[in-house]
Formats: sequence, structure tokens, C-alpha cells
Amino acid sequence: MQATNYSKNNRRNKRDLVWGAGLILLLLIVCFFSLTFEISEPCQTLLAVIKSYDSTVKEQVILLSRISRVSIALFAGSALALSGLLMQLHYRNTLADPSLMGVNDGAALAVILILVFFSDASMPQRIIASIAGSFVAYLMIQVGLKKVRVHHSLLALPLVGLIVSMILGSLTTLIASYFNLSQSMTSWYSSRLYRVEWQKVRYFILPLLIAIVFIAVLRKQFTVYRYDHDLTVAIGMERKKFELILQALVVVLTGVTVAIAGRIAFVGLIVPHMARLVYGNRYEKLIIYVPLVGAVMVVAADYLGRYLNYPFETPVGIMFAMIGVPIFLWLIRSGKGGDYNV
Repeated sequence: MQATNYSKNNRRNKRDLVWGAGLILLLLIVCFFSLTFEISEPCQTLLAVIKSYDSTVKEQVILLSRISRVSIALFAGSALALSGLLMQLHYRNTLADPSLMGVNDGAALAVILILVFFSDASMPQRIIASIAGSFVAYLMIQVGLKKVRVHHSLLALPLVGLIVSMILGSLTTLIASYFNLSQSMTSWYSSRLYRVEWQKVRYFILPLLIAIVFIAVLRKQFTVYRYDHDLTVAIGMERKKFELILQALVVVLTGVTVAIAGRIAFVGLIVPHMARLVYGNRYEKLIIYVPLVGAVMVVAADYLGRYLNYPFETPVGIMFAMIGVPIFLWLIRSGKGGDYNV
């Protein structure tokens, strides 16, 4: 019996490694195509940039300038996908998502308020405000769920989230219109990544490093946490502290992403579902591979957005909304978004 279980685990681990290697390879491919979009002889140009960059060669300048765009897409996809997974784990509901629940809208509202009252605010100040807005939105969700008595209903969580999202989104639009910020807000809000400068990439590094450290230290506890409250407490898990860590990671990752890249919807909803098709509810695996899938998806969506309405660009936020709305409706209709079986 033990030999059989060992053999099964060994095959599963090998399969996981194959999928992981495939994801990394796919990520490298989509990054290459995104970097070399409309560049003739892309391989030669990329090698030339690596070996001896020449600022007088137009195609080399274009390729190098796109590194910031691809980097932001990578970081934003990873952060939002991970935020969605953590929210779904916290609420034990696979319909949870920062954009669907209004966390993104809280961050966006805070950024707009900063632009109105402190127009010369630096990027770190905007990020701090965005994180504060995410935190307020998260509190609103918690309060809303306490007021709703049907906590175990499939639609209770997304309905509360949609209400919070509508309130905060409407306030954002109203303030932007009143203070004539609609035009500048639209470009940032819909995530036009070509506007993101290289200097902003560094602000993603610290939050992601913090998230990686927590994931590495608490990796096994993610799987334990998905079981019932009484069972996890009985085996000695400090569940309240772990919940606070989950919420803090969601708030920080979402706030940083919105402040830098804008509001990219449905990444946290779609990507964890895609990863579960391969890894099930094994959170020790999901917590590693979901950010990879998110990075691939956002880079690919940004790349495809350049083709959809060429020579104009379709923002990555709109691309994901086009994909996410049908999937969201299908999840509700099929009943696959409720409390998942552990």
C-alpha cells in the first residue's frame, strides 16, 4: 500500500514538474513575442541588444523600451492572480476576486483622490493611498457580509462585492468627471501598459518579495487552512493570524498593482480556475503555479490587444473583461463557484 502511494506521489510530482517547466517555457515565448512585436529579424535584434546595445538603431531602442511594459504585465498578472487565489481561500468561495469584490475600485478611488488633492504626489505616495483604499474596500466587504445573514449562499459573496464595487466605482467616476480628470483616468484605469515607465517597475519588487517570503514560509499551511475551522484549530494552527496575513497580502498586492498598472479585471477569477484544472485544490502547488499562469495570461492578453484593433491598441483591462464576464456568468449558472469541496 505504501509503495503504491509512493508511486502515485512520484508520478504526480513528475507531472507537476512537467507542467511547471511548460509554463516557464510558455512565459518565455509570450515575453519574446511581446518584446519583438513588429520588429523585423527579432532574434538578431534581441541578441544585438544583449551583446552590444546601440542607441542609434531604432529597433533596438524600441525593444529595450518594451522591457518595462512586459515587466509590468508579468508582475501585475502574478500579483492579481495570487490575490484572487488568496481571496478564494479566505472566503472558501471560488467566485472571490479583487476586481469583482470591489478591492480594485477602492484602490482606484484612493488614487483619484490623491490626484485631485495632491496632484504632485510621488508614486510611493500613490501606492500607499492605493493600499489604503484596498484596505477600506476589504473592510466594506467584511461589514457587508456580516449584515447579510445567508453567508453560505452561493451568491451572497459576489452580490456584496458587486454592491461595494458599484459604490466605489461610481464615486471614482463622479470625482474624476467633476475635477476634469476623466481623460487621464481612462488611460490609466483601463490599463494601457505602454504608458508605464521603467522607473515604476521597481515599486513592484518589494511587495512581491514579501509575498514570496510569506508563501515560502507558510506554504504547507495554505493547504491546512482550507479545511474546517475546528479541525485547523485542533491541530494547532493560529487561524486568525493566518487570516490576517491572507488579507494583508491581498490588500498590498492589489493596491500596488492598481496604482501602477490600473484596474485589470477578472485575472484573480480566471487564473485560479485554470490552475485548478491541473492541480485541483492542492494549495501547496497552486500558490506557486497560479502567479506563473497569471503572468502568462496578462502578457498574452497585452500582446493580443495590439492585434485586435490594429494599429490602435485594446487595453489589457478590456481584453480580460471580454474573457472574464462570460466565464463569470458560466460559473454562476453551473454552480461551480460555491464553497468548493475540500
